[in-house]
Amino acid sequence: MYAFVDLPFSPSGVTHLIRRHKSVGFERELKELYEVLKAAREGNNNVLAVIIAPYGWGKSELLDELEALAEKEGFDIYRTALSLEGEFTIDIALKKRNKPMLVLIDEADELSRIVAVHKLGVLGDEKFVKTVQKVATYIRALLEPRSYKNILGDPERFNKIAIVVALTPQLYYTILKNVVPDVFDITSGRVYREIIIDTRFPFWQFVEVVKQRLLAYSDTERVREIERGKIDLLTPFTLYDLAAVYHLAKRRGEVAPRPLLKLMARLFQIKKEGGRLAHLLREEGFNPDLDDEILEIVFAAIPVEHKKPYLKEVYLYKIPFEDKEALNIAREYLVVRGKELDIKDPKNVSYEPYLYYSLIEDGRLFVYLIAEENLGIEKYLVGKRYVVAEDVAKLVCWEEAQSVAIVAKELSQRLESPIALLEEAERALGIEGVKLRRCCGYATWSNKMGVREAYLFLYVDREDELKRVVEELAEVVSQGVINGYVVDYLNVLLVSRVLLTETIQQATSPLMSAYWKRLFPDPVSKFTTLEIYGADKYEKLKQQLIKYAVDKILKRGEKPPEFVDAVMLGRERARENVLKYTLALKKGKEKKAIALIKLAEALEEGGEVEGLKAYREIEEILLNAFEDSIHEKEFKSLINTLFPVNLWREIREDDVVELMKLRGQIIPIGDRLYKYREDLAKRYMSEVLRQLEALREVKVERQTPAGPIKLVRVLDIGEIEAAFTDKKSYAKALREALLKLQVIKEKYNEIKTELERETEEKARLIKRMYSLLEKFPQRRKFVNLEKLDEEIVRREEAIAQKTEEALHVWSGIKHMASAVGSRLDVERDLAVLLELPEPWIADYVAVLKIYSSELEKKYALFLEKEKAKKTALEWLKSKFGVESEDIDTALTTVATKIGVNIKLLEAVAKRGKGAVLEVDQLAVETGLKKEEVERELERLYKAGAVEKKYVA
Repeated sequence: MYAFVDLPFSPSGVTHLIRRHKSVGFERELKELYEVLKAAREGNNNVLAVIIAPYGWGKSELLDELEALAEKEGFDIYRTALSLEGEFTIDIALKKRNKPMLVLIDEADELSRIVAVHKLGVLGDEKFVKTVQKVATYIRALLEPRSYKNILGDPERFNKIAIVVALTPQLYYTILKNVVPDVFDITSGRVYREIIIDTRFPFWQFVEVVKQRLLAYSDTERVREIERGKIDLLTPFTLYDLAAVYHLAKRRGEVAPRPLLKLMARLFQIKKEGGRLAHLLREEGFNPDLDDEILEIVFAAIPVEHKKPYLKEVYLYKIPFEDKEALNIAREYLVVRGKELDIKDPKNVSYEPYLYYSLIEDGRLFVYLIAEENLGIEKYLVGKRYVVAEDVAKLVCWEEAQSVAIVAKELSQRLESPIALLEEAERALGIEGVKLRRCCGYATWSNKMGVREAYLFLYVDREDELKRVVEELAEVVSQGVINGYVVDYLNVLLVSRVLLTETIQQATSPLMSAYWKRLFPDPVSKFTTLEIYGADKYEKLKQQLIKYAVDKILKRGEKPPEFVDAVMLGRERARENVLKYTLALKKGKEKKAIALIKLAEALEEGGEVEGLKAYREIEEILLNAFEDSIHEKEFKSLINTLFPVNLWREIREDDVVELMKLRGQIIPIGDRLYKYREDLAKRYMSEVLRQLEALREVKVERQTPAGPIKLVRVLDIGEIEAAFTDKKSYAKALREALLKLQVIKEKYNEIKTELERETEEKARLIKRMYSLLEKFPQRRKFVNLEKLDEEIVRREEAIAQKTEEALHVWSGIKHMASAVGSRLDVERDLAVLLELPEPWIADYVAVLKIYSSELEKKYALFLEKEKAKKTALEWLKSKFGVESEDIDTALTTVATKIGVNIKLLEAVAKRGKGAVLEVDQLAVETGLKKEEVERELERLYKAGAVEKKYVA
């Protein structure tokens, strides 16, 4: 049973070193690769092709097949791996002159894993970047040998070379197309063809691969056993083994060649060692408390022939793929259970546990349908078979199948309502926006990234409803507005359970060929996606929506209904047509008004202006929108309605209006815009010249306490050539005038700003000066306000400051001067000085400060004398009863009365009561002799004025 020359399945999942088998399912890819070989061989051409497939999807297998094909075609072959390890080189010695060569480069697994994990972050790996650059260099060299003689040598030897590189999408699309686009890009680079491996691996293909592998590695004894019919092609496996393995991979989301063949390698080894399928399932984590046989039948999920207690009865149908009518019955049965059956593409016919599986028999594809009810297709009925009952299936988590049926049935009942069906269709599209009421349905409007789009969901059953819908659609596409919301493109889903699709198409066909928004040269079909599901397609739409909703509930890879792809594709096409009417203004340093004048000039010259490719067509559409004139606000609103203004860059409706003015297409008069007329053109030109003339004189005036300040400057605006003979010469003259107007406006504003600054400065000076003159009006005659400048103000402020300082000093000494009898009067002096042009106040203040110091000394002496005088009067009063306030009178009176020397009397009196009288000191003070002093003191003693010992 195990008579094999080598293991049919590699435990690592990679291809065999000595390859005996042939790949299954690469017919399309090999046909495309043959075209690559043919292009290199039949001409002196070197070409590059890229095979693209995810990790584990057979890139290396396809290269093996290509290598075998190239050998038959007479190619020299060189094969290498794209890896981080080792140097990447191509042995150029293999190339023989005029003999074709095939270079095969296979992405190594470790590189695939690095890119899958790190994505663009891998570009930070220096080793990785060097590898990519080196590969790109070698490929460039082989494609263009004349430019790389330093690498290849004689370029004549390097012709007829086909380079085929097998890459994962992550490395190709994310890394190489961005890092080296000059090589790895089919549009702008050197890639001749991209061969994308079909990443669908249906059950029937898996079975055929296993059969081919087993046969390819069989020895002669096993082949004879097969030919005699003693064993089948799958031995040592059964169809149930393959179904269970496929089911296991499906649950993991790994239905791909490599993981499936690795599982088969393990199962092969288990069976070789005497084990069975259940051992593999338990190793993979499915280990319920079930008998091995039951576990295997549950996991295979396809019917068995013999009845057992844990099985239930089902109908098994064997339907050929070419019988679409029978397949449609099967498809309807599956849709109700949340599954889909594609009756067009055999690659989409695979396996669904407990529902169906597919096999190739005698070169034909058959679908084996498992039904719990009689479907009425007896000619394909195999008979009654048995599958595991629900309660047993639940032990390995199989309750999902039953819940799916319940959900699908409830959804099917709900979608009997047309409105519910339309709402489900909207959910499938995944759109959000403003909901609007419409006849026979509703609309959803949204603004996505500047594009205003509307989706109409409509349902009709009667001819009159269809007629009304067509009329309302005609109004929307002619006006470009739905319920007051502007649309840039439209998506319509129109369904009916009564009217046929063809009937609805005939009714809407004239609508789709009408002009978009009434004024565009393009038909409505370029801006509108119309999906129609009449009575003949209504059920199909319903079934697709049921399957999609169920898939979403179960959180598995859901495929959207057909109309979603159609709407999205149409939406992209419509968006492309919308983008044709976009405008962009390159932002520069100059003002927009001047930039628009230059753009108008460039457009007039007839060349293509960057960013304004669509302008002339837009202008033509707008000119066709009105007869003679239109209100400017209405015109701007029209621009917003007709064109995708939200996508315009640095240019708005106002700018388009301005460009049309500058090109002479429209003339602004008041609030209205007129098409070109000579009389109106002259009128507008006169208005522009009047605006220019108004800018000739720049005046600035400002009120100040001294009266208004007026500054005037005259601009030289030169002469303007305003004459014209037709629209073209008018537009040219207008642009020149408006350009000059913009230049003069800028100059006018600059000068006005400068004059305002001067006026402001002068007003500030006047304000400062006026505050000084209010205090010191004497200075007014020395200040000319018209010629006032900072120097004059500072001079007067310095004078005022010194004057204030002098007054401050005077306030401190004025009473002293009065007390000592000084004739100084600072206020009088300042009044006189301030009448002089140069008052020398600073010098006066300096002298005043010196004099104040002397005055303080005099005042101190004055105070001392006054104190002595007061003491003396008090002493005279107390001793002699003299009441006089005059010291001299009092002294004379007492001296005469007692006959004492007046000088001595004064000296004793000033000392006051209790003073000690020193004879020597009194002698010096009065100029008397000592004896005379003693004599006089004796008299005072006798008079009772002093005590003995001459105490006063």
